[in-house]
Amino acid sequence: MSIRKRIAKGVMALLPTGVFLTVQYAFIIFVMVLVTAFIAIGSPGMDAGALGQSASELLLGSVMDIQVIAQFLTLLVTAPWFFFAFVYKKRKIRILRVFRPDRLAGMVILSVGFYLVINCYMAVFEWALPGVMADYLELVEESGIAGLTLMSTIATLVLAPLGEEIVYRGLTLGYLGQTGMPFWAANILQAAAFGLVHMNWVQGGYAFLLGILLGYAYRKSGTLAAPIILHMLFNFCGTYLAGALDALPGGVWWTGILLIVMILCTAAGLWLTFRGPEWGNGQE
Repeated sequence: MSIRKRIAKGVMALLPTGVFLTVQYAFIIFVMVLVTAFIAIGSPGMDAGALGQSASELLLGSVMDIQVIAQFLTLLVTAPWFFFAFVYKKRKIRILRVFRPDRLAGMVILSVGFYLVINCYMAVFEWALPGVMADYLELVEESGIAGLTLMSTIATLVLAPLGEEIVYRGLTLGYLGQTGMPFWAANILQAAAFGLVHMNWVQGGYAFLLGILLGYAYRKSGTLAAPIILHMLFNFCGTYLAGALDALPGGVWWTGILLIVMILCTAAGLWLTFRGPEWGNGQE
């Protein structure tokens, strides 16, 4: 492949993130303008400061609704793009291999172990940079992700895994692979982009680690179904397992037990999920 074509593929690898951010922020700005206009029409004498505050308060109560619609709009753009660029007329992959009982069990166990790994990362981060962690927790609270509502569940467990896997493991990693660079380098770059798009140090750090794992799952399986399922399971742990861990008593003993569980689940999950040759090459 010529250098010009490699550069072109590298540029194409940047586009999915640009489209991802453009669609979501364009919709958010559109909603903000629309809400502000309606308030201005209904209260013609309101000054600019009060108008902005009223619009912000109204929007804060609908953060998750707006996020769900923005995620859905992103899918409408990126899903056909991925299909025609990387799936249409390509060799068929036996997606059902992902749903083998041992593979599914491995992904469930791995998601628990990896969530505990991220918990350790968060604990170290809070110890080292408590101010940054406090800002992150405030951001999570304001975003509505922490609340267990129907819309937050749809956003976190369904739309986010679908959209983010298509953009980063599907499109970004796909185009990076076409540049001729080795997989490990392409995987690191797509994971870095995945981390940066979260736009905060705490979430960006663990998103990078998760992106590395999900990129390998895509490479190993040959189908985007594998990282999508893993991503959904990880987000499920972050949403529901977090509450169970918070209810546990503190102390050295419980910390030691959780560390052992983390090591065992991560090791067993990796072995069950990724053992053997690539799933999609017809050789088992």
